[in-house]
Amino acid sequence: MPLNRVAVAAGIGLAVVSLVLVFALHRGDAGTGAAARPTSTPVASCQTRLLRDWSDGRIDAVYPLACYRAAIRSLPADLKVYSSAPDDIAQALSQRIVQSHHQKISGHQGRTSLRKIASAP
Repeated sequence: MPLNRVAVAAGIGLAVVSLVLVFALHRGDAGTGAAARPTSTPVASCQTRLLRDWSDGRIDAVYPLACYRAAIRSLPADLKVYSSAPDDIAQALSQRIVQSHHQKISGHQGRTSLRKIASAP
């Protein structure tokens, strides 16, 4: 039975972290009225978009390398301590670095090479 208690505690902890993340991402919006908001909404920074993408536990989109680094630097303390965000974002950064390295090496970015090969006489 102690394993069930651990599972329940982990589930509660995950729910708390999710609520904190939602609050952290939307902080500052609750106190402003509709009249106080500008007519055009500013574009969310890349690290904010990346954190919103991560909020379900995985990163689905591809971002510039600087976004991953900025997201890791700007993580709130509670997400650094109580979530897997730093590890998840660092792993996505590593995969993105490898992906960009392979694209530089191959040089064709998905296009096929049309090279004529001379036949031996």
